Amino acid sequence: MRGPLALSMMVCCASLVGAQGVRISLGAGREPVLLDTLRQDKELNAAPGKVYEATLQAFGALDIPVGNTSSKAGIIGSERFERMRVLGGSVLSKSFDCGEGPAGPKANTYRLEIAVAAYVTPIPGSTGTRLGLAVVAEGRDPTGPYATPRACASTGALETKIVEKVRQLTGG
Repeated sequence: MRGPLALSMMVCCASLVGAQGVRISLGAGREPVLLDTLRQDKELNAAPGKVYEATLQAFGALDIPVGNTSSKAGIIGSERFERMRVLGGSVLSKSFDCGEGPAGPKANTYRLEIAVAAYVTPIPGSTGTRLGLAVVAEGRDPTGPYATPRACASTGALETKIVEKVRQLTGG
């Protein structure tokens, strides 16, 4: 199950392991990535339902398409989308590190295939919510039809933009 970005986001066993189980296969990697292992958690002073809805709105505001969702498990997934040059109002190199080339950061010249997962969970003993975000991408040089995909690391900037937008929408 490999391809340019043979993404398979599967929400499996969510009731057994909480808001976990989102896996993605990238053409640049050998094994599927469990996005839960990449997630960055932030605590918000707002109810989980409000944070979930605000996260959906934040995805839209930042031009991140929404794919699989599970409000019961608190998961919002953007299974697969491509971008060149800009995402969420910033050049791609602000959000992704794909290495450097003669023209500068490769993230700005490559076609990136991106997946984003959000995990919304209540904080036990509190009225607050934990928002976990995981982002993964790979890039291809668009000048050749058979370019080998290259893994791109998240810089954390996209995750920060999502959290800031959610805080703005929830007041938390």
